[in-house]
Amino acid sequence: MKDRKWSDCPSCGAKGRMTLKKGMKETYQVKNYGIVTISDLSGYECSKCKERIFLIKSSNKINSAIVDLKAKKDSDKIVASELVPVEEFMKKFKKTRQRIHQMMEEGKIQYAYVGNLKFPLRSELRRG
Repeated sequence: MKDRKWSDCPSCGAKGRMTLKKGMKETYQVKNYGIVTISDLSGYECSKCKERIFLIKSSNKINSAIVDLKAKKDSDKIVASELVPVEEFMKKFKKTRQRIHQMMEEGKIQYAYVGNLKFPLRSELRRG
């Protein structure tokens, strides 16, 4: 997928007011999980209403940070029997280890941490 070039603001309708910016920082309040701040983002910002549209790479970075925040918070509540080795996902979905980890980072598979290791949740295995 390719990034779109924006010139007119889709939010307020201002013509020619969208400018490409780099090094932006954004803070999100994730319901029931807390706050996450992501920096070094790139995208377009309207000089009139300050609405932002992030580039695909930055959108993926935001999504990954939110998913990771949820996984870290959920890790305190998840029981061991709800965790599944990555190998089980590899067999069921016929994907490589790298692709399973990529899917976790993209938020396509929920996971929890055990130490520094990511483990997919059993509920995700049943869902697929």
